Amino acid sequence: MKNINQFYLDKQNHKSKWHLVLTTSFGLIASAYCLVLPQQMRNLGDIFNLDDQKEFLALLTTFHYLLNSFLPYFSGVIRDSCGDSFAILFQNSLCVIGQFIATIGTHSGSKTTFIIGRLIIGWGIESLLIVLTSFICSYYKFTYLTFVLGIYQLIYMSGLVVCTLFAPNIDSAYGSNVIALLFTILGLIMAYVTKDIDTNVQSIIVKQGANYFQIEEGIKKSSQLFQKQGPSEIIQLQDDGEEIRIEQDYIEVQQINSEVFDQNIYDNCCGYGNKHEFPAIYWLLLFFYTFASTSVLVLVGYAQEFLLNKWLINLQNGEDLARTLVTLMWLFSGCITPLLGFVIDMYGQRSTLTIFSGLMAVWAHLLVLLQSPFEGLLLLGFSFALSYTTVWSSVLYITHPHKYGRSLALFVCLQNFGISITPHICTFFEILTNSKIVTETFLLLLAILATTASLLVYKEDKKFVNLIDRGLQVESEISSKIKSSKLQN
Repeated sequence: MKNINQFYLDKQNHKSKWHLVLTTSFGLIASAYCLVLPQQMRNLGDIFNLDDQKEFLALLTTFHYLLNSFLPYFSGVIRDSCGDSFAILFQNSLCVIGQFIATIGTHSGSKTTFIIGRLIIGWGIESLLIVLTSFICSYYKFTYLTFVLGIYQLIYMSGLVVCTLFAPNIDSAYGSNVIALLFTILGLIMAYVTKDIDTNVQSIIVKQGANYFQIEEGIKKSSQLFQKQGPSEIIQLQDDGEEIRIEQDYIEVQQINSEVFDQNIYDNCCGYGNKHEFPAIYWLLLFFYTFASTSVLVLVGYAQEFLLNKWLINLQNGEDLARTLVTLMWLFSGCITPLLGFVIDMYGQRSTLTIFSGLMAVWAHLLVLLQSPFEGLLLLGFSFALSYTTVWSSVLYITHPHKYGRSLALFVCLQNFGISITPHICTFFEILTNSKIVTETFLLLLAILATTASLLVYKEDKKFVNLIDRGLQVESEISSKIKSSKLQN
């Protein structure tokens, strides 16, 4: 019999869901473009009278990741409290405001204003994918969820590639920031379009639900009347034209898309201690993703300088070639992610793929140590794509919809924390040991830890018969079977 879950499925089958992927993508492109923009502006040192532009950018990047080691958590709380649509508008608004302030700082030559703008836009950039993932899940959770998340990653990588290739060709830093500001404004406009489409979809589903429950209530009362008075009296009532009134002729549905439920203050702000809402496998996935993403992104972060200093320093166009190689790695990673997502949607096996992701990261770091940098970068891109598609989609199956914001926010916070402190740890050990391979060795150790965590994920997943492929229903099925067997005994 049809029930309320089928109205949720109606949203999954709605014709507008592919339009929503398009409208939400504009904000992702803008955020990715703005993320790497300062590194591509060659005359930033002249504008702010900097003695060392690289040192300034390194400090700015460190502050960016340190602040976003906790700011995305508040974005997750906002999403869980206010819903997806509001959260999407909020994050896009942060991007517009931050980029506007940064543009003013560039135009006026105020370093402080520029830094404030970059920190604000950093919050919007790092948290946008969280709210977009939780939002689009309501349309694709039972169909092509991982494939759509892969498309998001491809679009995000495309923004990085566009900025890396074209921003250095713009002579004016102010002009580069104005272009970025226009991108963010377009993203905010499309966020309003997204909200309008989603509101329309909700209203259609609410009407369908109201009509269904009216019909069901009418059939139920007719059946009760049939049992009490008999078929002849029912026919007579119908011939007389009397109508069976339905007491419940209106159904109120609150934010179907975000599934925000009434919660107390503690549940809204924390609630991680609840083992039913955050099972053990969630924490294992969190540790795996933190180690895996840190080992990949830290190396990729300084890969351009790394390639230039070790292999391309003697070439006339070495700097441009190093930038091109890193860009190709990002492009490869972005292109492979939707394909991996489609395969995962078809065949599952997420826990097994986490092991492959960890092993690929280990192999990639070994290749870098063995003087094969470009092959190592490609493998790192593949490993990151695999870890992202498996982990982010798994979280949406093992946590409850009204806590998607907080559950995804922890992954972003710990990833950024790892990215912010790992380079300083590596620098400390390089000075201590006077060795040039400390960074690669430390990142290799992180990849090994990620592989170990993936083995624990696999063990926990098989304990509940592919929990991260089928969701919390498996856990409830096993618990009910255990209870029934105890009762029988």
